Amino acid sequence: MALELTFFASPIARPEEVALMTAWVREQLGEVAGDSSGGGRGLPVAVVLTGGTEDQVLRRLEDVSGPATLLALPHSNSIPACMEILAKLGQDHRTGRIVVVSRGQWRDDLDKVARAADLTTRLRKSRIGLFGGPSSWLVASSPDPAVVTEVWGPEVVSVPLSEVVGRYRSLEVDEETRALARELLAGAAEVVEPDWDTVSRAVLLYRVLRDMARELRLDALTVRCFDLLGDVANTGCFALSRLNDDGVVAGCEGDLPATLTMLVLAGLSGRPCFMANPSDVDAEAGMVTFGHCSAPLGIVNTYRLRSHFESGLGVGLEGHFRQGETFTVARVGGRRLDDYEVFEGHAMSEDAHPTREDLCRTQVTLDVGERQAGSLLERPLGNHHVLVPGALAMEFIRVAGAVRRKAWAAAMGGPKPGSLR
Repeated sequence: MALELTFFASPIARPEEVALMTAWVREQLGEVAGDSSGGGRGLPVAVVLTGGTEDQVLRRLEDVSGPATLLALPHSNSIPACMEILAKLGQDHRTGRIVVVSRGQWRDDLDKVARAADLTTRLRKSRIGLFGGPSSWLVASSPDPAVVTEVWGPEVVSVPLSEVVGRYRSLEVDEETRALARELLAGAAEVVEPDWDTVSRAVLLYRVLRDMARELRLDALTVRCFDLLGDVANTGCFALSRLNDDGVVAGCEGDLPATLTMLVLAGLSGRPCFMANPSDVDAEAGMVTFGHCSAPLGIVNTYRLRSHFESGLGVGLEGHFRQGETFTVARVGGRRLDDYEVFEGHAMSEDAHPTREDLCRTQVTLDVGERQAGSLLERPLGNHHVLVPGALAMEFIRVAGAVRRKAWAAAMGGPKPGSLR
């Protein structure tokens, strides 16, 4: 994402020094630097060259929606000015970030800020398909779809599950389906319960959901998948797994908050996400075991084909992750979807935490620390959590924090929803 730069200097700063500092910043940024024409084609960045610029910058930011990006220099009282500006923005229920040129991984930091800003824009243009509504047991995870749009931006498109069932029953296993089934079987380390017919019919269900997602122009979807057990005698586990690998965010059980969380984490990471239950928590040891049957195969090391855990039907995926891999775990929740939790953890050895037969098929035990593990037992936002490889907690906080402040400001009569201000 290109940068739209606006430079600020104190009126008493010497023009020749301002020119040198401006040239130096542009040289440091290289090709990503844009101009200050205000065309709105890149990420707006306020380059604070000196102190005494606070009022100038704040006036400019009145015309900029979303979190503010302040680029500071390690001299000329630039950082103090940025701190004062960001403090004022916080008082006005806005968020932002200071990036200091030439310090640490500052280019990476700026790139992360740009990705978060781009994601915020894309969320407002996204469409989430809600197939069949939320499962009845999601008593804390069944928000009004209008709240999703109002607070986060995506439009929710409700689709009767009967449309999925009708299409599925009208199709026969063809060569495309057989080819995908052979590919799935060939990549498995072992096939335990499912036979050929079960695997091919699970692939057929994937094709139905894939085609409907294309027709409805969906960026994400979530399916009341347990109802499929009776209607098609198969499960959506493979379908959701493969859709995530395809780049279409796909969640289980009609869980809109979890699917929304997946949409954010996938947008930040560029990788498929794993929606899972915190199935075992040892708070004293700081260990949490997450499990579900629909892990994307693109993020696991190896996999076995199993049946669905609870029903023994269909195709469930038993994925195995690499020991020591870092994961970000997140969850959006609350009545107004303006609350969130996010933390990071490291995958433990499967020798110490072997796969169990009394949990969903894909399992990963993370060391998240005693405090965080305890928090899940005391202040949960809901059941399903979303895992993605990588350390992305701060990036998630930037996006979710901006949404939270926007919601609070709107509740107090401040900037209206949709501006992320």
